[in-house]
Amino acid sequence: MKPFTTIDSLADGSLYLPAQLKGLDSFDQLDLLRGAEVARCCITAAQRSDLTWWACLEFSSGYSLEITSSSTLVRGWDEYGTINLALAPSAVSDGDQVGLPELVGFVVGQISILRWQRDGILVDAGIEFRSKDGGEVFSAVAVDIPGAFSMSFPRGAPKNWQFPADEYARVDI
Repeated sequence: MKPFTTIDSLADGSLYLPAQLKGLDSFDQLDLLRGAEVARCCITAAQRSDLTWWACLEFSSGYSLEITSSSTLVRGWDEYGTINLALAPSAVSDGDQVGLPELVGFVVGQISILRWQRDGILVDAGIEFRSKDGGEVFSAVAVDIPGAFSMSFPRGAPKNWQFPADEYARVDI
């Protein structure tokens, strides 16, 4: 995927930085992950879950969701990170990987895009999965380091998102 996001102009004059999608025509297709159990979650071996540039969720249904981020310069020095999602019918390999056990067994219930908006800018900055019973949350959200994102696992609060966690709107899929 591109290391930046194409900026769209909305009818009201706002600038929209959409998530990049691969293997998906729209967010609605992520619905096929609802009810799926995470069999494996991995990141590049030299990275940390709270600051990574690549992650892959493998589901028991056979699908995998690759997560990356892009950084786009909008006005002056204002740079915003968007989330990139690639859905594939099998596991994705990206060199040396390490598995993260925190998400194994997580069953996806609700899926939301985490969208930030202020000062005429709308950014698809992350994705959130709520467990089937709604009690646990996993998220992957862009941070203020170009191309990086942070993952928050069940029973763990978000640490260093790009914007304060309470500034995001959840757009349910």
